[in-house]
Amino acid sequence: MSCWRKKKKKNSEANQRLRLFQENGKVLLEDLIELCNGKSNPIKAFSAKEILQATNNFSENNLVIRFEFMYRGMLQNRPVLIKRPIWKIYKSDTLQKICHDIAVSSMVSGHNNVLKLLGCCLEFEHPVLVCEYAERIPYNTSNMEMLLPWGMRIKIAKEIATAVSYLHTAFSRTMIHVDIQPSNIFLDSNGTAKLSGFYLSVSIPEGETFVKVDADRVEGTLDYLEYNYAVTGLVTESTDVFSFGVLLQNLFTRMYGVVDCCCSEDESLFEEFEDKHNVMNLRLSDRVSKFVEEGRIFEMLDPKLLESMGDNETEEHKIRRIEAVIMLSLRCTGLRGGVPKMMEVAKELKRIERLT
Repeated sequence: MSCWRKKKKKNSEANQRLRLFQENGKVLLEDLIELCNGKSNPIKAFSAKEILQATNNFSENNLVIRFEFMYRGMLQNRPVLIKRPIWKIYKSDTLQKICHDIAVSSMVSGHNNVLKLLGCCLEFEHPVLVCEYAERIPYNTSNMEMLLPWGMRIKIAKEIATAVSYLHTAFSRTMIHVDIQPSNIFLDSNGTAKLSGFYLSVSIPEGETFVKVDADRVEGTLDYLEYNYAVTGLVTESTDVFSFGVLLQNLFTRMYGVVDCCCSEDESLFEEFEDKHNVMNLRLSDRVSKFVEEGRIFEMLDPKLLESMGDNETEEHKIRRIEAVIMLSLRCTGLRGGVPKMMEVAKELKRIERLT
């Protein structure tokens, strides 16, 4: 290729990246202004060249979460997690959702239990997020068994509850995550739990207690969707409390939830919400409730979880501690008394953690 053609190609690529930077930046700025009057934490802009170098051109060798295209990379001499949503994982408004994720992440990154946003790159068709390096909760991929002892599970639950409480109370507009589930939880090298994935989050106007979204904008992971939100589109703090309750059930039992998403192409899953009785037969929280009613809590428990609680406790005491978590999860899902606030849930988990 002649020098003239190389230069022309290089100029063309530079112009394309500048155009994408401007177009994506406009959408991001609009979201920042709406959420916080543009007063969020400064967002560092990385170049496409830096991202490509950090990931070795998005090499398969650096791919750590395959189906969501998350890569390990090195930027400015530190390991980072690079999120590159390049396929249709959203029902609609892909660019808007990614920019929303960036905007909200920039607001909440100061919290120790939120996956810290280090910056973004706007020079690709869809913006790329650069976050502190962390990894997903470890599972045995053959049977989805969680490979964590009791101490780590209760710590994760407590720390994610603290993060959600922060979302609900720290800002003039209450932030609702909407998609609290295992794939949005990471662990850093110190074992600190980090909440991520704010692309579906909703802010409730100051002075209000709810916001209603259009029926076609109800998205999330099937088992984790609060019934009222799924059917009516009404988003409240209870939307997150319900999801967190199901998360507790996933963390502390060997009964795992449906992984299909309402944002997938399979709309037949969402139609199940038309019949409340059918949904109740399907969902994890109701299966757990049934076991509790029948006095079969022990059958739900992972024997390895009990073993990990140590030899200084009787089996009865171990079950009592886990039972306290299960009953709290059922309160969160509205199946045992009134639904608590997330701050109450966080306090209760701290109490259970300290039980001896």
